[in-house]
Amino acid sequence: MKKTGIALSLCTFLLIGCGTSAPVMSISQTVATQQAGDSMRTQSAIYEALQGRGWQLQSDDGQKIIARYNKHDRHLAVIQIDYSAYRYSIKHVSSQGLDYNVKRNSIHRNFNRWIKNLEMDINTKLSFMP
Repeated sequence: MKKTGIALSLCTFLLIGCGTSAPVMSISQTVATQQAGDSMRTQSAIYEALQGRGWQLQSDDGQKIIARYNKHDRHLAVIQIDYSAYRYSIKHVSSQGLDYNVKRNSIHRNFNRWIKNLEMDINTKLSFMP
């Protein structure tokens, strides 16, 4: 009886640990004072990061970028990047094939990886800009 309980607990733990969903990540970054310039500088870093990671620019009104990522025609993510000379933020807008659950605010963990990679690339590009 005790072995059955332990086995059930272990199976439950493994199933939970192997899940593919995670809380939807949003990024909010402040550009360091020595890096801050004008919004065109931030925009340029965002454009380069998006292009480098295969995101497609949908629109840009000078303060807000909409971009989409299509992975193998099975997984689609649309994000909004608000930006200025001193900050930027990345937010989920919509997705398909990524198990987005609005009630649980969860999505496939790959979405969060894609967003973290964008953040890392934007910060790197900002740090190397004059």
